[in-house]
Formats: sequence, structure tokens, C-alpha cells
Amino acid sequence: MKNKNLVITALFIFLAAGLFAQKNNMNMPQNKKCNGMFMNIPDLTETQQTQIKEIRTATMKEMLPLKNELKEKQAHLQTLQTADNPNMNEINSTIDEIGVIKTKMAKNRAAGHQKIRKILTDDQRIYFDMHAGQMHKKMMQKNHPKGGMMNNMNK
Repeated sequence: MKNKNLVITALFIFLAAGLFAQKNNMNMPQNKKCNGMFMNIPDLTETQQTQIKEIRTATMKEMLPLKNELKEKQAHLQTLQTADNPNMNEINSTIDEIGVIKTKMAKNRAAGHQKIRKILTDDQRIYFDMHAGQMHKKMMQKNHPKGGMMNNMNK
């Protein structure tokens, strides 16, 4: 009797694990699995997909130097803040510089977002606008799992 219960329990766990592993792929049509963060926008044409990829690539190229500069400023700020005799003027100046970089990054993201919106139909645009925040959140979780650096900095 114990062996029978053990086998049934093991089978149940095995099947449940399989269902959870496939959960993300079940709701998605086969042809839309690899289209990146915009895979759920309904009825994207090949042209739209190509345009979105081009916009994303251009935006990422513009963001890379800003991200690098931001990391440098944050590291410098850490050094300033942990000095034996911290210079508050220099700390405040570096914080201001970090704010300028973050503003540039936000403007860059907003411009890319608007470029994408321009190539969408009205129905697609509504869907995109309703889900853009969720897409960004998923992307951040993918890039910084378990509440990585970006999540900790915004607290």
C-alpha cells in the first residue's frame, strides 16, 4: 500500500512539474515564440517586426554608452560615499550627474516607444500601450533576476 501511494505521488509530482515547465509556451502560437518582447502584439506583419527590431537595435546602441557611463558614475559615487572623509559637494555633484544620465536614458526609451507606436495600427497600438509597462518589467526581471541591481537602486 505504501509503495502504491509513493508511486502515485511521484507520478503526480512528475506530471505537475511538466505542466509548470510548459506553461510559458502553451499560450503562445508556434510562429510567435521568438519575436522578442513584442511577440504578443496582435497581427504584426513581417515589415512591422523588422521595423521594431531596427528601432530596438538603434535604441540599444544609443543606450549602451549611457548605461556604461551610469555604471561608472555609480561606482564613483560608491567610492565617494565610503571614503574616510566624504566630500558632500562631490557626492551631491555625482548624484546630479547620475540624474542627468537617467533622464537621458528615460528620454531615449520614450523616443523608441513612440517610434514603435507610429508603425502600429490602432488596435495594435492600444494593445501595446496597455502592455508596455508589463513588457518592460519582464525585460528588467530577465536582465536582473531576483531583484538585481536595478530593482535595489529604485528602492
